[in-house]
Amino acid sequence: MRAPLIVLSSLVLFTCGQAPGTLAPQFGAAPACESGQSWKGGTVENEQMNPGFACRSCHLGQNFQGQNPNGQPEPDKAFFFMGTAYSVPNEADLCAAAGVPSDAVVEILDTNDVVKLTLPINAAGNFRSLSTTATVPVPYKARVKANGKVNAMAAAQTNGDCNTCHTAAGLEGAPGRVLFPQ
Repeated sequence: MRAPLIVLSSLVLFTCGQAPGTLAPQFGAAPACESGQSWKGGTVENEQMNPGFACRSCHLGQNFQGQNPNGQPEPDKAFFFMGTAYSVPNEADLCAAAGVPSDAVVEILDTNDVVKLTLPINAAGNFRSLSTTATVPVPYKARVKANGKVNAMAAAQTNGDCNTCHTAAGLEGAPGRVLFPQ
């Protein structure tokens, strides 16, 4: 069943509906790399490292989907909010985002829709907070803003490791990757 898309002026809300871990029908293809640029730096520390990977899980020493087979923890770098935004929902792990808008940010809101954090998105599509704790009330809401448009999550969340659900295929009911508004 296709997840419904609701459009209200420039605000786009995605609701979830596919079975966890399945490729949503609107993707139409296996994971690919739209930008043609993949991270080749391994574990070299860099703000653009490992786009698409579950950042916080990796820094906590967890081996989410084989992304940290040695279990090397770096808890001081396990920022609460971490992830990657893309222009298409099925980007492959390690692929840099294509055409990141210069004004792209992720906003973290409380349940009253008040913006509590604004996280810039870098050239690879990666974003992160500066604290290893939430620093905002949990549950929270999130949205991506770019080019005067907004993509907002339909439901409140408790996990700030965005790429644990927003994989190329989508897990836990997420409809694929975190997306820039179109």
